[in-house]
Amino acid sequence: MKPGLVLSCAFVFAGIAVLAPAAEKRTDDPGASQDIALLRLGYERSLIESSLAPVKQQITTLTGLEKQFADARDYDAAITARDERKRLQNELGRLDKELLLLQTREQALKTSLLPDRIKLPLESATLSNVVREGGAITGWSKVGAAATWKLPALPAGGYEVMLRYRCGAAEGGVLLLKESRFSLTTNIETTLKGPAERNAGTLKISDGSSTLTLAAQSLVTTNLMQLLGVELVPASR
Repeated sequence: MKPGLVLSCAFVFAGIAVLAPAAEKRTDDPGASQDIALLRLGYERSLIESSLAPVKQQITTLTGLEKQFADARDYDAAITARDERKRLQNELGRLDKELLLLQTREQALKTSLLPDRIKLPLESATLSNVVREGGAITGWSKVGAAATWKLPALPAGGYEVMLRYRCGAAEGGVLLLKESRFSLTTNIETTLKGPAERNAGTLKISDGSSTLTLAAQSLVTTNLMQLLGVELVPASR
């Protein structure tokens, strides 16, 4: 096959690849329900994602052709290949920005569909060196004692972790909260007037289908607290 024909085929294939994402954008239709808008965003995102590999392959092919033509001193063809490679690289940058925008919109919409509070039932926790007793998780008697929950397919983002607990005068310490990548710590302090609810801080969740673990990081004496409830509140609320 002649080099010029190879180059021409590369251009045609590349043109097909980058035309795919040019679907009609209707995600902002005022009459569209949130569920329909979410489906449209997912469809547009999948179109772009399916275009990335062919475009990258064409850039690689054109890079090789550019060198081949230059080595053969066919400088006109080499320049043509270079210009097409640069055009596709610019197109790849545009697709990357559009994909990021769609992912941001999709995440924001998923977050808006969440309940105001996401309860993590105590009975669903996997326990390590702690026990369920009297409607509470207690017996945090050693560093590393923990309760772990499987997260309910949450969209990635920040979540305020609301804790409800009792902590006696001789109890307390530091609690570690962690997901698959990020973590935070909070002090567990004495609750003088019975059970208390407090915001332990905002935890960034990178994988909403992974786990959330609460673990004793340090102890004042022999027990951290009696944990009565855990809820997550989307930070954008």
